[in-house]
Amino acid sequence: MLEKIGVFLSSKPHLSAACLKAADALGTWIGSTGRTLVYGGNTSGLMGHLAEAVNRSGGRIFGVVPQRLFDMGCVSPLLHVTFPTADLADRKATMIQESDVFIALPGGLGTLDEVFTVLAAATLQFEHRPVILYNVEGCWDLLLALLEDLHQRRLIDKQPKAYLKVVGSIEELEAVIADL
Repeated sequence: MLEKIGVFLSSKPHLSAACLKAADALGTWIGSTGRTLVYGGNTSGLMGHLAEAVNRSGGRIFGVVPQRLFDMGCVSPLLHVTFPTADLADRKATMIQESDVFIALPGGLGTLDEVFTVLAAATLQFEHRPVILYNVEGCWDLLLALLEDLHQRRLIDKQPKAYLKVVGSIEELEAVIADL
């Protein structure tokens, strides 16, 4: 079983109800299936919402936290294990090391950076950890179109589906995870 679920997602407040619902569903699934959340350790936005759902469902929570978040007082009190890091690069490296699979909920530049780091490692055959895009409200549609365009231009060797999976619900996520 893939036990440690790395999740990349937004820390921004005031996101849509659909984003919050997806974070709740994912957190409930992680906790209720006895898995461990590995995430950025923040209290705000989808990050905080996800951690609360995992906690309510009895799951374990690993937070990978850059020093700056400690300094800002943004570290979740729900963490079972805390991995302090010097900066965002260390945070990514630690999350990659500690996770069996990655799921990306809607997020911004930080989320994209994390997803692309894992995908680039897979394309260069350094390490392959599965990446699943949880496509809430079509959030990842333009990214998928861009990746397909890059493939058509022969800038990416394989079609995007060779590097990542896309789901729109917890049921689809469960089916993808079961096949990994």
